Amino acid sequence: MQGTKALLDHRLRTASAWSSWPAKVREALRHDARMQTALDLLRERELITLLAALAASGVETLLLKGAALAYSHYPLPASRSRCDTDVLIRPADCAAARRVLARSGYERRNEVSGTLVSFEECHVKRNRGVDHVIDLHWQINNAQVFANALGYDEAYARSVPIQELGAPARALCPAHALLLACMHRAAHLGADGEEGNRLVWLYDIHLIANAMTVDEWPDFAQMCTAKGMRRITLDAFDSTRRAFATAFPGAVIEALSQLGAAELSATYLDADRKELLLTDLRALPTWHARATLVRESLFPPVSYVLAKYQSERRWLLPWWYARRAPKACGRRSRISPRRKRSY
Repeated sequence: MQGTKALLDHRLRTASAWSSWPAKVREALRHDARMQTALDLLRERELITLLAALAASGVETLLLKGAALAYSHYPLPASRSRCDTDVLIRPADCAAARRVLARSGYERRNEVSGTLVSFEECHVKRNRGVDHVIDLHWQINNAQVFANALGYDEAYARSVPIQELGAPARALCPAHALLLACMHRAAHLGADGEEGNRLVWLYDIHLIANAMTVDEWPDFAQMCTAKGMRRITLDAFDSTRRAFATAFPGAVIEALSQLGAAELSATYLDADRKELLLTDLRALPTWHARATLVRESLFPPVSYVLAKYQSERRWLLPWWYARRAPKACGRRSRISPRRKRSY
């Protein structure tokens, strides 16, 4: 149900029509909600410990997307299903954060890496049959179009605390959280097509919008215009309205609908997946950076390729590079290669 089972169980159990639903459906939702609650308790404890360890090593963090919204906007943290925790840090803190994660028992997954091809890495810790997954970000998004739309220092300056997760835990302010939700959806639309229009992501937007104050909306509209995110935001609002009858302020819709310069980010709403690499190349400021992105997309580290194909036969490297090149160019909009859906 596109990440909404636990939420449906929470919302519908008090509805008068709940008893008339098929017993198998009710039990399936109930079972999923119980499992999510149990997992959430274990993952919450681990996250509190990890955030404290990072803070003790001088690494300030911001929780992103589902991990933050679960505490700030959902009725219960467990009602926001998620498979990982997205954590944003300063680029300069990457090495320190990796050391803390390693000491805490996390192992880094085999993924494409480089200076431009990816701005995140996944670390996993398995404890008593439960996977604790940390997506460590040093830019807000992997797509070049969105990567610099919201920097760490800008986001941290307006961040808000998450008291349930301890003193180090902070999240994006409402306006930044809403912008990220719209960008995250657009990035997935570009990479995944209509599969990127998940209900849980639209419901995130619905909840954030409903909680926004009158004073926060003008700032949000101005920010979308300044950062070239008007069209992706309007598209996200339209899908959210059709799904949940969300009422967005008319003045904001009007402000975002004003004619202006063409926005590169809008390509993610319409373009064929293979065109998105070209879009990201256009978003980079220099030819050197563009050449770097192409090189990192086509020729990832040898260690990654050998691990991906589970082989030590280096003489096959030319074949493996040639084999993955078309897919790398077609899938580079988000993570190369696309590995999982981020919640």
